[in-house]
Amino acid sequence: MKGILKWPLVIAVVVIVARVVYERRGAPPQVTNWFSSVALILLLPLYFAVRIAISGVSQPYLEQFKTTAFYAIIVRAMVLVVYWAAFIFKWEEPRFGGVSNNPSAFMGIVVVPGATALFWIIASLIVGGGLGSLIIALLRPRRQIS
Repeated sequence: MKGILKWPLVIAVVVIVARVVYERRGAPPQVTNWFSSVALILLLPLYFAVRIAISGVSQPYLEQFKTTAFYAIIVRAMVLVVYWAAFIFKWEEPRFGGVSNNPSAFMGIVVVPGATALFWIIASLIVGGGLGSLIIALLRPRRQIS
């Protein structure tokens, strides 16, 4: 499954940077919410599932959960950098309420971004891994019983 993460990660970078740019330029939340890393880590595992199902790998369900976990961890690591910038520069967007309004560096740099990342990684594994496994089960060729 070499290369399965390349374009999804490029898309994630574009979405994350676009959201920050639009937020910093004052776009309303109705616009910036279209650029969602959460949507990516919940939906792109479905793409992974289709690719894995048609690839014929020997352990497709394990591959699905590993790929989903790796993707979610990398994307949330990119978002951590944005949260750190929000803390340092005191960005006022509503999604940064836990880091921009908190005087404690530990809360703003470690606890809030870390808890948010952990939550979305687990959610991605449950939703993306679960739905992806269902897609794999539906798309994998059935073995003939002799």
